[in-house]
Amino acid sequence: MTTTPQQLYQLQELDHRIDGIDAERDRIEKRLAAGVNRPDLTSEAEHHSARAVAVGANMESRREEMERIRERLTGLESRLYGGNASRRDLSAIQREVDSSKYQIDQLDELLLELEEEQRTHEEAAVAARDQMQAAEVEWHSLTETLGNRLTELESDRVAAAGERQDMAVTLPQADLQRYERLRRNKAGTAVALVDNGRVCLACRMTLTSNVIRQLRDKSKQVPCSTCGRILFQQ
Repeated sequence: MTTTPQQLYQLQELDHRIDGIDAERDRIEKRLAAGVNRPDLTSEAEHHSARAVAVGANMESRREEMERIRERLTGLESRLYGGNASRRDLSAIQREVDSSKYQIDQLDELLLELEEEQRTHEEAAVAARDQMQAAEVEWHSLTETLGNRLTELESDRVAAAGERQDMAVTLPQADLQRYERLRRNKAGTAVALVDNGRVCLACRMTLTSNVIRQLRDKSKQVPCSTCGRILFQQ
């Protein structure tokens, strides 16, 4: 019994299906082996947290300084409006009052800047930690999805391999060996479809008139005169 090109093409379809399953399974296993793609932002988060704490300490120091100036200003204003100071002293006290108010205004502006700087560092620290946490959550979800897909692929492969085995045992050994040899030597494609009855879709070369005539016999294995693959015209 001679194996028809159609039978070999059907066998090849199963082999391509198995190859596809194996390739996808290999990609998934490599992805799982690579582990979580989480950016290590620990140092960045710690840096921003430390800066926020340092800025906070600076703010506290500035507030204490402002409180001391306010207390001093209260005393100066009491002397200024107490009515007991000389004109000369009043002039000097007024200058001190003006200087104290200026210092308070400057500290007010500085504190606003420090509050903004502290908030920026705190938000940056939270963002860095959130980004790492999000990557972890995404990875756990991905591993579950990939694990489920591996299970599906294993089931598909068992089914496809069973179909192939059932088909292969019905073919003459010589035809099966020839087919498998072509598969190894021709990048996995032993049987090439013929387009419009004239072109080998594997090598894209136009078939000779003699080959086209031979293809009329559907039971005959006709090789492509260019690439050597078995031709199959649907």
